Amino acid sequence: MPRLSILPAALVLLALVGCGQNAMQTTAAGAPIATPALRAADGSSNIVPGRYIVVYANGVIPPSAAANAAQAGAQVVASLTGLGLSVQQTASTDDATTLADLADQPGVEYVLHDRYVEGHQAAVAPIPPTGIALTLPIDPPSTSDAFYNSPQGWAVIQSGGYGAGIPGGPATGPWTTTMGRGVRIAVLDSGVDASHPDIASNLALNLSEIDQSALPSACDDGTPQDQQGHGTWTASLATGATGPNTGGVIGVAPQATLLNIKVLERIPATDGATLAAQCAAGQTGGLLSWVLQGINDAIANHADVISFSLGSIVDLDSGDGAGWKASFDRVTHAAFLANVVLVAAVGNDGLDLSAGRYIELPAQARDVLAVVASTNPACAENLGPGATCAAGPITRAYYSSYGSILNAIAAPGGSYPNTSATGINGFVRGACSTSGCFNLGDAPYVQAIGTSASAPLVAGAAALLHAAHPAWTSAQIVAALRSSATQTTAMTEPELNTAAALALP
Repeated sequence: MPRLSILPAALVLLALVGCGQNAMQTTAAGAPIATPALRAADGSSNIVPGRYIVVYANGVIPPSAAANAAQAGAQVVASLTGLGLSVQQTASTDDATTLADLADQPGVEYVLHDRYVEGHQAAVAPIPPTGIALTLPIDPPSTSDAFYNSPQGWAVIQSGGYGAGIPGGPATGPWTTTMGRGVRIAVLDSGVDASHPDIASNLALNLSEIDQSALPSACDDGTPQDQQGHGTWTASLATGATGPNTGGVIGVAPQATLLNIKVLERIPATDGATLAAQCAAGQTGGLLSWVLQGINDAIANHADVISFSLGSIVDLDSGDGAGWKASFDRVTHAAFLANVVLVAAVGNDGLDLSAGRYIELPAQARDVLAVVASTNPACAENLGPGATCAAGPITRAYYSSYGSILNAIAAPGGSYPNTSATGINGFVRGACSTSGCFNLGDAPYVQAIGTSASAPLVAGAAALLHAAHPAWTSAQIVAALRSSATQTTAMTEPELNTAAALALP
């Protein structure tokens, strides 16, 4: 029998506007260090002081870029040559003069402020008192995949992860055709737990874009290891391994190769009497420049699919919001032309993005497949106190952002009620990090809800399509996912239907 341990709580991935605002770190001497607010009062992402994105005309960085930056009082900290932009930093506090000086560099098209970005995540809800979780290692190995082979595997099965006679889902299905072997999925998130048995066997790249001189955090060491849990959870839903000695869950593409590109770190929470308490309740945060670097490295490492469970709300009517949209369009289109499928969560703010002023990046960047969260038909959404699971229609989850201009599809993100740790439930079970699992300590598994689940599930489906049709372009894969998605009367977005997509000629 597997060894069992009691879990005190389950994570709910909901919107947390301003997570990390005014959080305090502590130096060795005990002096407080302010962590910047990641969001402005209107909900849009705040700028990073003294840090800029310099975009070059025709996508070409001139050889003299570093010298030109020095003359403008700045230092080039990253050059994304394939994308035609550089990240430059300055100690000057005169923002207007710095912007003008940087824009005057030879070959520069325009300059943007770097901005903060958040993982789509955030609060804690009680777990049912009968909650149990497999501990690691799984012993005996024959009990591997136990969560998939239970009602806890609903989200992966609903996303097309079933077949090949694997117990837990229908005996035949997408996995009878392919399990994603040979396809490379880049997960841009808070890193992964490289030692986790659901992660280790598929992990081929372990990379971190974190630069703590730009966003210091006493809660994260900046290595590729996941110290938050968010990245491990999302990665396991895309490509959690299957078979003996591989842990308790399975991803939609369990034989795909995982490229871990860490672009988020653990940021201390606003409250807590000690730094340890602030870190324990911390959230994920990072910089948009790190995300751009991550996309650049994903392309360089031959990713076939990129999954984003993160985002930044940008106001197109103020500051350089329109420039950020243009920059992301350039970068994501370059990835798309490199035959990469880009999948991004739309966020958990419950916003109607149809008006177009506030946009979610990267979900609303060019060629990105946006994904909203849907519910478990065996446990229909019910937000009432004390609700229990009952069958019902698949609906868009209450926290999911949405909008007619997104051209989004829906995929499982889960919802309330949360009534069981082993049986039918509205939450989504995935792997977590033994270096830090949200506010649960070092837990190997977690139940959660959010669009953070929806994006990697669709990324896994895209990997299955790529493996089944290796000659298909990224455009053909995205078109197949959209055209095969099932229209329902309960929500405007069509629901992911991987089996139907694989059946297309």
